[in-house]
Amino acid sequence: ALPCLAVEVPGGRFNSVLPPAQGVRTVTVAPFDLDRTPVTNADFARFVRERPEWRRDRVARVFADTGYLQHWRTAGEPGAALARQPVVHVSWFAASAYCESKGARLPTWYEWEYTAAASETQRDGRNDPAWQQRIIAWYSRPATATLPDVGGTAANVYGVQDLHGLVWEWVEDLAAMMVSGDNRDQGDPDIM
Repeated sequence: ALPCLAVEVPGGRFNSVLPPAQGVRTVTVAPFDLDRTPVTNADFARFVRERPEWRRDRVARVFADTGYLQHWRTAGEPGAALARQPVVHVSWFAASAYCESKGARLPTWYEWEYTAAASETQRDGRNDPAWQQRIIAWYSRPATATLPDVGGTAANVYGVQDLHGLVWEWVEDLAAMMVSGDNRDQGDPDIM
């Protein structure tokens, strides 16, 4: 899904879950804007009408697989029942193109992680047992369950909703998280 009304998330420092594996990685995040809720099927359908090259029946397969927007009623319309649900079955390329059409970009991993670590009352709620339990409960639900409409969870301290308990989201630097130019960053043995 894609992260519609932007809120300004103040910058700050936090401990990321990403490597290095030994020790804690303290990261500084500059202030940025993030949509208040994930993008809905209705939002994405407007984009597809404006940019028909992103329709399910027209998208270049190099930019989306055969599952792209498979849940929509037609190649260009989700149907009324899905309108307020988060858009899913989109590729990173489609998500990025959507953001660019709005004069925006996908959040970086650190921006997403920083915002997602916030609870309703704390900038970093990761040590709150109730916050942890809500996230674990989401992971325990079957993936085949019908998705709820966006905006159904309480906003975190930044005013952002649905970062947990609804869908997985794309980040701008996804590829950089998988491959490093320096194999020492991945714990691989040095190669001479």
